[in-house]
Amino acid sequence: MTSFEIQLEELLKKDPTTLTNAHKAAFSQLTSETGERYVLFGAGRLGQITLAGLQKAGIKPLAFADNNSKLWDTHVSGLRVLSPNDAADQFGANAIFVITVYTSAPLWKQLNGMGLKVISFANLAWQYPESLTPHGGVVLPSKIFEQANEVRKALNIWSDEISRREYIGQLLWQSLLDPSFLPPHLPQNDIYFDNDLYTSLADEVFVDCGAFDGDSILEFLKRRNNSFGQIIAIEPDPENCKALEARVASLPIELGRKIKIVQNAAGSRREIVTFNVTGTAGSSIGQGNYQVSSIPLDELNNINPTLIKMDIEGAEPDAILGASNTIRKNMPILAVCTYHAQEHLWRVPLLIQSISDNYKFFFRRYSDECWETVCYALPRNRLKIF
Repeated sequence: MTSFEIQLEELLKKDPTTLTNAHKAAFSQLTSETGERYVLFGAGRLGQITLAGLQKAGIKPLAFADNNSKLWDTHVSGLRVLSPNDAADQFGANAIFVITVYTSAPLWKQLNGMGLKVISFANLAWQYPESLTPHGGVVLPSKIFEQANEVRKALNIWSDEISRREYIGQLLWQSLLDPSFLPPHLPQNDIYFDNDLYTSLADEVFVDCGAFDGDSILEFLKRRNNSFGQIIAIEPDPENCKALEARVASLPIELGRKIKIVQNAAGSRREIVTFNVTGTAGSSIGQGNYQVSSIPLDELNNINPTLIKMDIEGAEPDAILGASNTIRKNMPILAVCTYHAQEHLWRVPLLIQSISDNYKFFFRRYSDECWETVCYALPRNRLKIF
């Protein structure tokens, strides 16, 4: 057995209920002096999700704290926002500061340097799972143990040691919430377009599933020096589409005419789905009061993609199924996010492999903890390494 297999088997011998009970005991000890008194550090999307979840659990946080001075002395979702110093002065002695920012490492350093009691969002979510989980990959670890055979299979799918180390690190973090198991993450701007992994094509046909406001398209254009064949931008949120259309309109005409915007959700079949319109990167299907058409990529006419990116808030497996014929026919590079659900760590690569066994698989992370993890499926003729 390899060292990674040994680590995995040692993990799978553990009992998930025992792990969560041990966490609850440690959390109770942490809050023995402060009680359920929380300051949420970060008033953005994750902070607002945390606030809503705690309120659902019957807990009112004391305040937001934020490094953005424009937010100081304002209210976000009805909760006041303080500067870090003011929050520390008012609550540092008798409250726990919860980091509610996805890229959290700089804040750990900042808050620990201020002598505050600090926990992560994940630690808080495990304490209140009914109202704060699942959120992306943050959920109690039961599925890792329930689906142990699939977890084992996925370990053997990765093509390099970096990927295997990251995969094991993710499983250990998901089970123990100990960040020391995680290797350092890669630069955030490299997400989807990791230049160390695959080669570029001058006539690349890029299908961007979850195009948001065009931020990933701009990064693609910058990295390719505006050289490409075609871009198909798939984005179901009408508010995001407006921003996307404006961004495309701002490009030189010769670039803009090669970009097609499709206001649909990528899915496994053609149907009408419920959609949560937020005008943010967190818009998702499955809830909300807006309806949008979901279409499989296989039904896009006259499209032969060479690169497909999927960052679609948990709908990735369905979108992969809806692209099965396209994948077999064109063997495009696939860059698929796996951080929207714990089981996607193993489900996404195994699903792609079931469609075609001609890919090499790589796993990379571009933020702290479980966030911004990507499974790359690369055809052999596009490999830059190995």
